Amino acid sequence: MKALKIAVGMVMAATLSSCHLDNEPVRPDLAGQVVGTYSGTLTSSFSQTEMPATAEITSINDYQIQVHCYSADLDTTFFLELYPDENMMRVCFADGDFKNQYGHSMSSGHHTMGNMGNWTSWQQHMDAEHSPDDEHFGYFDMSAGIFTYTFDFKGDLNEYSQIFTGKS
Repeated sequence: MKALKIAVGMVMAATLSSCHLDNEPVRPDLAGQVVGTYSGTLTSSFSQTEMPATAEITSINDYQIQVHCYSADLDTTFFLELYPDENMMRVCFADGDFKNQYGHSMSSGHHTMGNMGNWTSWQQHMDAEHSPDDEHFGYFDMSAGIFTYTFDFKGDLNEYSQIFTGKS
């Protein structure tokens, strides 16, 4: 009888310890899927020249990252939010950068609109937060381990882009 009580107690303890007690669904760590160093090139649309470049991706929280991209001609740090889209992880500006780019703030709770405990998907984000002609500048190809991001530069005399492509 004593052995039965011990066995039942162990089963109950194991069951309780494996439960997520607040009944909130566990969301995947999107940032953890892309964190790392991506080595590659920065290509200028103006001169078509390529130079070595690096992007260091660090996690801010489960769905936001900091990107530090640098080369001989560029050294910048900015924040992005992540949105799953099949084998891609799409990115969009965060906070004030979003407002500066698109002219409005994101809706409250914009990142937790996902179904069945998931984060907001790319399509949900596009439907809720953007106009059809809003431009986005980068993505992670999860299958290939590649990060691509376009930097647009607008000067008095010309406009051009530099495109970073790097592999983790």
